[in-house]
Amino acid sequence: MNTQTLHTPSTITIRPALWADKSRLLAMIGDLSRHHGEAATLDLPALVHLLKADMPWLKLLVAEQDGHLVGYAGVTGGMRLQFGERVMDLHHLFVDEAHRGSGIGRALINASHDLARTLGCGRITVGTMTTNIAAQKAYVACGFVPVPMTGQRFSMAVA
Repeated sequence: MNTQTLHTPSTITIRPALWADKSRLLAMIGDLSRHHGEAATLDLPALVHLLKADMPWLKLLVAEQDGHLVGYAGVTGGMRLQFGERVMDLHHLFVDEAHRGSGIGRALINASHDLARTLGCGRITVGTMTTNIAAQKAYVACGFVPVPMTGQRFSMAVA
């Protein structure tokens, strides 16, 4: 994947995450989790495990400005088996509060879209909490189309 540069008062570079980014990435993941009222339990060994999975289980892209990480996107591999279609899900999108509204989120979305295309995916998906109207508007502005929920989602722990 090529890095992307967004020209703003300070240059923003979108690039794949590097090992050196690990501490800041874990901190931003925790910030996003707290924003949603959750407590992140992800630690470095678990992050490495996700990144080394056989399929593109997790790809991390970061937004860097003046040598500092100011945002990230976490995309996960999936599929629509009935259509034989690979998909990527934009599972996490985070921009530091001080940098929101400057186009960084859009740049991360565009880079995620490009990555999905490079990996042979037919689409990219994203979900939000029903109360996160700002994110919903941003996703629509970036070209996502709302998909109505037609059912219920379930979860079961694997022990």
